[in-house]
Amino acid sequence: MNRRDFLKVGVPMATSPWWLPQLSKAQALAPLPPAGADGWISLLNDRDLTGWYTMLQTSGRDVAQGKKMVLIEQEMLHVMGNEIGVEKAEPGYIATNQEFENVHIRVEYKWGVKRFPPRNFTKRDNGLLYGLVGPDKVWPRCVECQIEEGDVGDYFLVDGIRGVQAGHGNGIFGQGLGPNGWTGPGPGPKPGVPPPEPTSDRKIKDGNFENLDDWNVVEVIWQGDRSAHIVNGRCVNVCSMLQQPDPQNPGKFIPLTRGKIAIEIEFAEIWYRRIEVKALA
Repeated sequence: MNRRDFLKVGVPMATSPWWLPQLSKAQALAPLPPAGADGWISLLNDRDLTGWYTMLQTSGRDVAQGKKMVLIEQEMLHVMGNEIGVEKAEPGYIATNQEFENVHIRVEYKWGVKRFPPRNFTKRDNGLLYGLVGPDKVWPRCVECQIEEGDVGDYFLVDGIRGVQAGHGNGIFGQGLGPNGWTGPGPGPKPGVPPPEPTSDRKIKDGNFENLDDWNVVEVIWQGDRSAHIVNGRCVNVCSMLQQPDPQNPGKFIPLTRGKIAIEIEFAEIWYRRIEVKALA
């Protein structure tokens, strides 16, 4: 199968019966493209990387494009499509210039075939990052919705971010989680019960619903300081009390409610044919 045929093979979008209304709070530096009739705003323009920048661990900012580690190809974001062995691979990410808050994020990805040293024989690994704040570095302060073979939907709370994992029942949506996030109290401390202490450990998803050889839809519902990870229409992980170190008060924490969105660059070829956001009403 050639590359063009590979890209055309897919499955219908794993849509839920409840998508969200018009984007209203996803702006920081410049106006976003207009929303479609369904309210979704694409963060990819199908031509170039306008609105995005890259960061590599050693080479720094906006070098990955020249190395062809990220580019728009066939109207999709192509990550790690560069030739193996021409240059040493290094990890990093491609991030939005803008910050977002109270949004529904949706990406659609499919693994490629290239794997780069030193991870030639390990799991293919990538990640959807959100709430990215602070200086650019590898790895930045953010929440990661893991996109890795067998681990899609795990939380990685990076560089001091912390939170509390809430109940999530093997792909079943929790009580109160609906079209615009949580309609009721949702995840969080119960009245009269001391809240649990947030931690920065990895928080494992519940259920395995990704396709290794086909297209996948991964979503994040991020409302205030809580979020849910959804894989092919199944809610696999929920976290509340997301916090970041307070840059003004060392040793203190503040809610993480706003930040950039990014896609990892991490030693495995991957295609994204959709990266989009919609506001929570």
